[in-house]
Amino acid sequence: MKEPVIVQKNVKDQIRLENQYDFNTILTIGLVEFGDFYLTIEFSELTMEDFKTLAKLNKSARRISIKSNIIDREGYNITHIVIKSFTADNNFSVTWECFSDDPALYDNLEVK
Repeated sequence: MKEPVIVQKNVKDQIRLENQYDFNTILTIGLVEFGDFYLTIEFSELTMEDFKTLAKLNKSARRISIKSNIIDREGYNITHIVIKSFTADNNFSVTWECFSDDPALYDNLEVK
C-alpha cells in the first residue's frame, strides 16, 4: 500500500464515538488507495474511565461509528472506522491508526 496523501494534519477536534463517547483529539486525515481514508487519532489527558473505554472499543473487533466537526465541515465520507493499531503510554495518552469503513458497502452483500 502506498503512503496516504495527507489532507488534514494535526487538527484539534472533538470526536464522538459510537454516538456516546466524546473526546478532544488531534486528527490527521489522509487519502489512501480505493478512495478510503486513513486517520490518526491522538487522545490525550484521558481519565482512567476514558482509557478503559478506548481499550474496550479497540478490542471490539468491529467498525466504530465516528463523528467530528472537521469530518462534517469538510464533507469527508467517513462514518465508521476500523482500528489498525493502538498505542498507549504511561501518561494516559492513546493513539489510533485507522481506516474508514463505509457500512453502505455491505448493504446488498450476499454471502452464499
